[in-house]
Amino acid sequence: MTAALFSEVAPFARAGSKVAPGAWDRLAGRRFYSTCSWLTFCDNEPGALSGAATCYSEGKLVAAVPVAELISPSMPLYRWNDLLSSQGLPALPSRGLLVGPRQGYQTHLLALEEELPGTLVAKLVEEIRRVHALFGEAHERACVAMYVTTRDAVALRRAGVSALPVLLGADAWLQVPPGGWPAWLESMTSKNRLKKVKKEVRRFRQAGYEINHMFLSQCYEKLAVAAASTQSKYGNSGNPDDYLPALRRYVERMGAVAKVAVCSQQGGTPVGFCIYFIWGDTIFLRWCGFDHRRLISGAAEYFNLLYYGQIKLAEELGVRWIHAGIKSTEAKARRGAQLRPLWLVDLVEDSILAQVPDRVRQHNERGYRRLAEDSQTAEALVDLDSWQIFL
Repeated sequence: MTAALFSEVAPFARAGSKVAPGAWDRLAGRRFYSTCSWLTFCDNEPGALSGAATCYSEGKLVAAVPVAELISPSMPLYRWNDLLSSQGLPALPSRGLLVGPRQGYQTHLLALEEELPGTLVAKLVEEIRRVHALFGEAHERACVAMYVTTRDAVALRRAGVSALPVLLGADAWLQVPPGGWPAWLESMTSKNRLKKVKKEVRRFRQAGYEINHMFLSQCYEKLAVAAASTQSKYGNSGNPDDYLPALRRYVERMGAVAKVAVCSQQGGTPVGFCIYFIWGDTIFLRWCGFDHRRLISGAAEYFNLLYYGQIKLAEELGVRWIHAGIKSTEAKARRGAQLRPLWLVDLVEDSILAQVPDRVRQHNERGYRRLAEDSQTAEALVDLDSWQIFL
């Protein structure tokens, strides 16, 4: 076993085999949160032994998924029992193997082929369970994949996973059409929403704001006040010094990959920031913060910085997607985001969730109905079959 998979590129694989970064990233493709650079970043955070389940064919890596044996409690939205109990579903063992990256809210089964053959998924499940067994008795520990796409949740079920996937929430994506910002405005089907967007852009400009894009290394020391201000709204520390180490870690471990959009007035002290990564045809939004004491009423700093400014950047770069993540679902939907479901899948053979399929289906249906029957989000649901398949 190793505690440093992606810094040493050595997974929990048979015979101690190693994976070259290039071979891994070929599997990851456009999925940034499964790349070596991001997994290395996660790997340097304490609290877990990181590794991967891997499958080979004729000596060639053909499928894989990152995993982490959790030593201490994970980040709040990765604490599976908190999420399950809040919906009245049975608790799993509190410790165990997390299948997927430890941060980013995106888990993918990685393979060279776009459509994963069922036999390959079955082999990958077997490898995941083998890694799970390395750390102790299976019945005493969980083996949970979180924030899984519908495609992969279906593939896991077809490979023999007994538990019905549990809906975790909606993943928001903004598509940038050819023609960029003007074309995106024209694509809005609601005149009221279009009017609202134009008003927010106008108010932002009238307030004298500007957005500058730069490497995070150029300005991270200036962002701690905004980071602390936003975190204090959620009951966390409001001391800027507490956030400098986290900002510095992005600089030290992500290097030039870490970019930031900075909102200020005439180049003054930042009022807000959004850290993001560009990978393939997508901008991945990661961390935003605002100095709320200095915001101007009605200037829509949040939406201009995170959405409208990023759409304009995407136009410049020829990028076609913006990944906006799992929070503020209604606000994202009102501004043209597409919503896709993400799932929790318990991979142990005798999962307690497999014993209560009706309760899981009821939970999934409630979550889907909340979005489907809300006029703010209904039009944003992409591919209804992917939402309804586990109802």
